[in-house]
Amino acid sequence: MRAVPTDLWIFLAGLVAGSVNAAAGGATLVAFPVLLGVGHLSPLVANITCIVGLLPGIVASTGGYWRELGAHLRRDARRQLLPSALGGILGAWLLLSLGGAIFARVVPWLLLASAILIALQPFLSRWLAQHRPERGYPTASVVVPFLVSVYGGYFGAAQGIPYLAAMGLLLPRPIGELNALRILNAMVNNLLAALTFFALEAIRPTGALQFHAIVPLALGSLAGGWAGVRIVRRMPATALRGFAACVGIAIGLYLAFRR
Repeated sequence: MRAVPTDLWIFLAGLVAGSVNAAAGGATLVAFPVLLGVGHLSPLVANITCIVGLLPGIVASTGGYWRELGAHLRRDARRQLLPSALGGILGAWLLLSLGGAIFARVVPWLLLASAILIALQPFLSRWLAQHRPERGYPTASVVVPFLVSVYGGYFGAAQGIPYLAAMGLLLPRPIGELNALRILNAMVNNLLAALTFFALEAIRPTGALQFHAIVPLALGSLAGGWAGVRIVRRMPATALRGFAACVGIAIGLYLAFRR
């Protein structure tokens, strides 16, 4: 039996990851372990590949959610786009500045924390909804996207989950609208982080951009991001969220305890 080509595995990972991201966030938790195992990339390079390669899927999902981004929500978006952009640049710079050795030690715990956040998302959303003031917290709703985007530029896994949790407390908006706003902010964050990687790589080449992995991941995420929005509108995201959480916990534990 012929082995499945590496490019096909990465494409399929991007396909599932794009769908997962359209539903609830956590695309990196799907693509990252595939890039580590099948793609044989280091944790640092796999993370950069995820941030760059999953961007087309995020763009496709943003277009799919455009009707949810009504006029009042676009006003919120305009206030958050600059903080998201600056956070993405800072996170990408921190990732390349700290180096692969530090990232390899940090990534298991980031994976585990992100997976747990995904699993707890429905409970957190309900709890936060009960404690949110009527007018929300408009100032904090600008600061939080910056902090989440720093995390997203440094390590993109499940950046939308803390965003949804925080925005559910800070802004009195339905969860469907917040999810659309999450996708838009993630697009800006990942775009600026990707451009930062390209700029830094052009100034001082390190081999961190591996296009043989980025291209199939980008193609898969584009298809998954487009289809994911349509799938989410017809079925609950529980299965996708549970799958992403299980994968994240499994790979996080593996990386944390391997010798």
